Amino acid sequence: MEQAKARSDKNHDPRPQHEDEVGDVPRVRNLLLRSMCAVYLMAFVSFYCQAEGLYGDGGILPASRILANGTLKERLSLLQLAPFVGLGHGHEAIDLLCLVGATVAFLGLISRAHCRLLSFIVMWSVYFSLVQIAQSFRQQADHLLLEAGFLCILLAPTRLTDRRHPMEAIALLLLKWLVFRFMFASGSVKLASGCPLWWSLDGLKRHYETMPLPTSYSWYTYQLPDVFHRLSTIYVYLSELVVPWLFFAPSRTVRRFAVWWHVFLHLNIIGCGNYGFLSPLVLTLLVALLDDEDELVVWVQDRLAVDDTRRRAGRGRTAARQTNSTDDSADRYGGRLVKAISLLMVVGSWLCFSVGVSKDDGQLTFQPTFTQDQYLNVMQTMIRAAPLLVFVLLVKQFLKLLSSQDSVGSLAEGMRQFSKNLGLLISTIVAFTVFFMSIVPHSRLLPSTAVTSPVMTRAYGGLHSLYVVNQYGRHLTKMRPMRREIILEYGDELNGTWHEYGFQYKPWTVERAASLPYGWLHFPRFDFKFYDAAGSKSDAQKWIYPLVQRLLDHQQPVLDLLDSRHVPAEAPRYVRTSLYRFAYTSFADAAAGGFWTRERLTDYFNVFSREDAHLRDKLRQMNFRTAAEQSSSGGGSWNWLLRWLLDAVRRFVGAIEGSYLLIGLFVAAGMVLYTQQQQQQQRVGQST
Repeated sequence: MEQAKARSDKNHDPRPQHEDEVGDVPRVRNLLLRSMCAVYLMAFVSFYCQAEGLYGDGGILPASRILANGTLKERLSLLQLAPFVGLGHGHEAIDLLCLVGATVAFLGLISRAHCRLLSFIVMWSVYFSLVQIAQSFRQQADHLLLEAGFLCILLAPTRLTDRRHPMEAIALLLLKWLVFRFMFASGSVKLASGCPLWWSLDGLKRHYETMPLPTSYSWYTYQLPDVFHRLSTIYVYLSELVVPWLFFAPSRTVRRFAVWWHVFLHLNIIGCGNYGFLSPLVLTLLVALLDDEDELVVWVQDRLAVDDTRRRAGRGRTAARQTNSTDDSADRYGGRLVKAISLLMVVGSWLCFSVGVSKDDGQLTFQPTFTQDQYLNVMQTMIRAAPLLVFVLLVKQFLKLLSSQDSVGSLAEGMRQFSKNLGLLISTIVAFTVFFMSIVPHSRLLPSTAVTSPVMTRAYGGLHSLYVVNQYGRHLTKMRPMRREIILEYGDELNGTWHEYGFQYKPWTVERAASLPYGWLHFPRFDFKFYDAAGSKSDAQKWIYPLVQRLLDHQQPVLDLLDSRHVPAEAPRYVRTSLYRFAYTSFADAAAGGFWTRERLTDYFNVFSREDAHLRDKLRQMNFRTAAEQSSSGGGSWNWLLRWLLDAVRRFVGAIEGSYLLIGLFVAAGMVLYTQQQQQQQRVGQST
């Protein structure tokens, strides 16, 4: 009775309840969700920019092929609902999904009122539907975004409230586990593959030359001395094999050290390669390592909060400072731990790679002091230990969740508590299921640690089909000995002059102005795919057959994927694909020429024409229809008004390059936030 009376007195207390909650504002949650909206915006806009040329009816791999003839898992997409709004399965339906997702993401970025559970369910569902039709152009960044987006569904608040909810700590821990898995997998496979370049510490220098879409930053970095590259390779090993363990440190100072370590790493990755939203997504996940009282988090929250939350935070600044000072006193040894960890990493690197000085030229020398078998034994222990550590932390958070539940004082309160606990029960089961299934891909980093339980593998296969849990680390296993590039060429005579199609983002010419373009936050998956194709056999890249057919048909959506300055005015009679070897120039050579030298190696595909029997057989095997067959089939698109609106938007947006479009959207979001702050300050000034 006394407890019920105390709760009743608290509920009828005329003082604002938020005064007791000011120091407990979930700033990390709010910042992470807003940042995820920004990443979703990059992904949707990037997909939209190339969707018509890749997946439209006149594109390389039309989505209608999958939606009509694919497996049940492949056909699971919101695009199946397109005929109900009169759009069919053409590019208009894809455009509609992209625009819906981008709109929800933009609203969540500029307003916390739209950054909640329903928004993240919509964004995840829409992007999952788009990835379902990505086919050969699906990339690792798509998998990471869908897995992170699903965990954000557990993290996002249901109602417009700034209070915490019980699942927050568990969801943040799973996000830490996700970024740990991604970084650790990226590092463990390098030395485990036995690639001599990674063992000699020359892999990073070769990576600057052979990465998918290099930039001029990578060319300048490539020119630095070999000692710098070998030290940088050691830095990468520390970043991916050692520092991720600090993500779970109880010390806030140690976790902040790990965050800034990886911020420096990924800023360099953004500068040297056009990886689109991949590095911004990793940086967003790193926000989960911070605390609500971190200075950076508080600073960003104060500038993003434009409602009464900001005023409450201002009134409760004293309480926040008291909480902060308490945490600082509890973490007073954090600075010493960081210094000790840094010293251990320096000494460990010195011992593991036998750093010395050459007698000939006085340069630093490096030689691993451990064998591959010793490395694999250590990796086995680390791979097995990581899930155990996270499981212990998950159980600890779950016990805290149970202990935080309120006691029941009446039947009405019992019903409300039961409904709340039912939602918590479902969320907790989902969270633990995702964690246990993530152990399967994590264990596959080495064959000796792989989980062989058929129950676990089947369950993982089901979640992986939804991209809720995925495997990472398959890239950069073995460095390519040279850079090969596929060049598309066209001509009107077999023995005549061959001309080259130009590309917007991938290297194809030695001209300095066009050979190393920046895509920044835009992810050009069409250009990116040529990197995979150049490193494999031609038979494994079946998407090139439809590409050649579209070029022979002179289909404008596909031509828009290329550099318009290097596209023929009319349809060519012949198209061929050549394989070239590209190599960086030196400083001296670049002064007189460009960033690249190139040499033609061989034909990647034979010469094709419209009447080529081999091409028609390949297209028939893929159930691919030509432009004439596609147009004659109709499609049931009866909503002419919506189609007109979507085509008008595409014509307007198509005139803007993808990276500039994204920059413009983020500038617009910044202006909206700034305007909201100014209006809020004016209202506060008038009220006082």
